[in-house]
Amino acid sequence: MAHRLLATLLPAAILLAGCCAGPGGRGGPPGGAPMTDSGDGSRRSVSVRGGAGYVLEQTERQLAETAAALHLTARQQLLWETYQVRVGRLVADQTRVDLNAPIRRGAPAEIDAKVDTVRNRLAAMEDIAESARALYATLDDDQKAVADQRLAGTVPALYSGLVGSFEAGDRPERPERGAPGGPGGMPPSRW
Repeated sequence: MAHRLLATLLPAAILLAGCCAGPGGRGGPPGGAPMTDSGDGSRRSVSVRGGAGYVLEQTERQLAETAAALHLTARQQLLWETYQVRVGRLVADQTRVDLNAPIRRGAPAEIDAKVDTVRNRLAAMEDIAESARALYATLDDDQKAVADQRLAGTVPALYSGLVGSFEAGDRPERPERGAPGGPGGMPPSRW
């Protein structure tokens, strides 16, 4: 029993560690990405690839820069904090790995799970939009100009989750004739 549990949890723990650390490790540019001068004397990674930790760091940085650029009043700061918490929760939800999820299940169950996930995340996006509207209504014209340039960029893209990678020889077969990627169908996409 303990061996079976270890065999199940070990790959999940490795996956979680890989997602959280990213290819470049904690704090470094992902994949040893080259750095470039950002014009203000600081250095930035030119890569946009990385793990969940990198995504969280990028979101936090973007939120902090936007808040600073807005020059928020005390009242606006309270609305901003609500907005920021909601964005943070969505990003954290999208980057977490569910270790309790069944390893294998049928296609309909997999699709239903993704639909449920996106439905929940859409509700979170609607909460973010509500917070953004409340904040925007309190901004003066100069702040609105900044918000028009930056605020939408702080909202993460909505998706159903990270796609697991296929191991060599474990890829699904390509679709049949007329289906996407099959003869007479759409060109194959890259895996």
